Amino acid sequence: MSDKAKVRFWGVRGSIPAPIGNGSLQRKVSALLADYLKSGGKDVDAFLMKRTPLTYGGNTSCVQLTYKGHVYVLDMGTGLRELGNALIPQMFKDKGLEVTFVISHVHWDHVQGLPFFGPLYVNKQTGVKNRWHFIGGTCWQKTAEECMRGQMDPPTFPVSWQEIQKITSAIEFSDIYDQMTTEFKDRGVAIKFGKLNHPQETYGSRFAFDSGATLAYTTDNEPYDPLVPDPRLERLVSGVDLWITDCQYTKAQFDGKAGGVPRHGWGHSYPEAVAATCVKAGVKKVVLFHHDPAADDEKVLEIRDQTRALIAAQGGTTEVDAAYEGLEYELEGALVGAAR
Repeated sequence: MSDKAKVRFWGVRGSIPAPIGNGSLQRKVSALLADYLKSGGKDVDAFLMKRTPLTYGGNTSCVQLTYKGHVYVLDMGTGLRELGNALIPQMFKDKGLEVTFVISHVHWDHVQGLPFFGPLYVNKQTGVKNRWHFIGGTCWQKTAEECMRGQMDPPTFPVSWQEIQKITSAIEFSDIYDQMTTEFKDRGVAIKFGKLNHPQETYGSRFAFDSGATLAYTTDNEPYDPLVPDPRLERLVSGVDLWITDCQYTKAQFDGKAGGVPRHGWGHSYPEAVAATCVKAGVKKVVLFHHDPAADDEKVLEIRDQTRALIAAQGGTTEVDAAYEGLEYELEGALVGAAR
């Protein structure tokens, strides 16, 4: 088993899935063909590799984290469908999977992929013993289990949660609360949770690995003051090697100066706030995530470039990437491997 924590993005969009439309795709293909012909038109694969990503992707939030053979899934948006398909060969080889789902909150865009997670439907009577552990939700609102069951119960879905429970070897649920820490000592992982600023409670998470690497995941968070990071958020991301965070809008969009509608109270962030937190908390690398469904690839790049410029202007050294489907990192000690 590798001591490298491996991260892969399967869904990077916020709020609702946003597949690329025919018009946008046609413009992209046209521009690529023109560039390819200018380059001399020889090795197509090499040409395309230099232009990765070709698009950022339209699936909602889903990030896979693997450490010492254990799989953690950060949120269960529509990207979970493709992740499930990718895990099926391993499931049959090992006669079962054990997956820990870490749920930031139970809004639809963070749980809507679960009914389409293929391994969920494999009956234990086939000899495949799957074990699912869901960490998330609170006991003072609807629990995560109630929400999972609710989106699959008839008449809204053809397979009921009760049936899933019957055919699965083990399903466990754990509620969370602010500043709670969950330790998996046998796995070399500790997860600390912190409350974020988003309607109906959202929790960020900080993973500490016994290799020395750290990762923070804080999707769906609205800053109280863009220049003064929330102390709870700052503690959660302080000094982390990799911070995956919501940066859905530009500041102009957030204030309603672009796009016409102010986004105050919607529970999402923008470059000024992310940059200030990176500099003050000493974040090594930040990956912008939960892209607005209305944002095309050029807007995502604009937000990334704004964040880079703001960090540099404040004397910060944090590296900035924008998440796309298929993006991967490896965390080894305090080093973050190159994006692929």
